[in-house]
Amino acid sequence: MNRQLPLLSLAALLGSNSFAVQANELPFTLSGHVRVNYGHQDWQLPEIRDGFEFESIKLGVAGESDQFSYKAEYRWYENTDFDTIRFAELTYHWDESTDITAGITQTPFGLQPFGSNNFWFSVNYYLGFEDDYEAGIKINHDYGNWDFQAAYFMNDEYNDAAEFGRYSFDVADDGEFRNQEDGQYNLRANYTAKLLPRSTTDIGVSYQYGDILNLDTLEDGDMTAYAVHVRHQQGDFKVELQYIDYEYDLAAPEGQATDRISLSAFTFPFLAAADGSTYSANLVYSVPYKFTRIDSLTCYTEYSVAQGDEASGRDSSQWINGCSFGWDKLFVYVDSIQGKNMWFSGGPGVGLDLGGRQETTHRLNINLGIYF
Repeated sequence: MNRQLPLLSLAALLGSNSFAVQANELPFTLSGHVRVNYGHQDWQLPEIRDGFEFESIKLGVAGESDQFSYKAEYRWYENTDFDTIRFAELTYHWDESTDITAGITQTPFGLQPFGSNNFWFSVNYYLGFEDDYEAGIKINHDYGNWDFQAAYFMNDEYNDAAEFGRYSFDVADDGEFRNQEDGQYNLRANYTAKLLPRSTTDIGVSYQYGDILNLDTLEDGDMTAYAVHVRHQQGDFKVELQYIDYEYDLAAPEGQATDRISLSAFTFPFLAAADGSTYSANLVYSVPYKFTRIDSLTCYTEYSVAQGDEASGRDSSQWINGCSFGWDKLFVYVDSIQGKNMWFSGGPGVGLDLGGRQETTHRLNINLGIYF
């Protein structure tokens, strides 16, 4: 009950005429969304298989002053009953080619800013390799057709591995597998080319290294990951391909399995393969037809799979087919999600053979949001 009162007050404020007048006079830009969601989950009992609910509200601020710019975003999720920061960053624009950003900012790894186009993301998101945010400093430098990024992150956005109410998926302390991120380095390079008429091709590589502190032994293990990624835009079609290889070397207590690690977000911890790889492939079509009411219509088919490399590994996959469209301030996602042995699709974890539900499941997800 107490969580809902700030939301109701905020919604009333955003809807008032007095607030609209004041917002025009503010020295920064306000943005946000209010979203509702319908879901059909075929693995649930018939009585709870379908549901239509208020999903989330978002409030963002952005602005600039001289050579600085800043932005922050905070979200309230009603369907999982938690609130969280997504990012809060300050950027110094050194010159036309170089930016320095500090705060809770996006990790420069893999396809940017997202490796998927649907509402549900790819398997990489659930492993912390897509739309991930950490606390640290990042440098971005453009040189001709090249874009270089380097970053150091001190810790995750909360510096608390037992805090499961977060947007980004991070290493977690679930009470049994007790690890925490303890410093992370990232390097990313991307080259943009025009290989064909009416086309743009981005080819890039990413590298990540971090220390992983075990909270029982108080000793550091580490993790490494690298990615190769391609995004090709040809007219109204877009193809995105990505390969990621990762490995956690954990300083676990004697006798504890080191082939798995606990991750968490959206209030839930779960187990994932500590050593594995992922593959993802997307085909996206932006419909060029000019509709009377609809501003944009994009359809996509996106497949991703995570493979654990140890004997305990078992493939986890998602295949998402859907469309998204905008209508004035309304934006809608309609996604058909087939998951197999996949967390958040009825499965027990990611990349592991944990028993339980490992067959293919289906979720129909329709998300409607008012964006401002």
